[in-house]
Amino acid sequence: MKASLSPDVERLIQEKVSSGRYRSADEVVRLGLSLLQKSEEQAHTAPPGSAGDLAAMFAEIASDVPDTDWQKVPADLSGNLDHYLYGAQKTS
Repeated sequence: MKASLSPDVERLIQEKVSSGRYRSADEVVRLGLSLLQKSEEQAHTAPPGSAGDLAAMFAEIASDVPDTDWQKVPADLSGNLDHYLYGAQKTS
């Protein structure tokens, strides 16, 4: 397989090889692809407590709010959010 690389990428690979840390350009590219694969795998599997589990996060946060504070939340909040946030007229 052949790949076309920009001059900047070729220069970066050559710098890595010249540093002595890598033995060849192939090694640099293989490592880069390996890191890319790991990054994509992590992006597709959300760790516990991440945005991938939003409902659980909300439940955890809500459990920290005292019941007395929940009782102060207006029952029509979702239907009249603009009223409570911006002072618009109530819709119901």
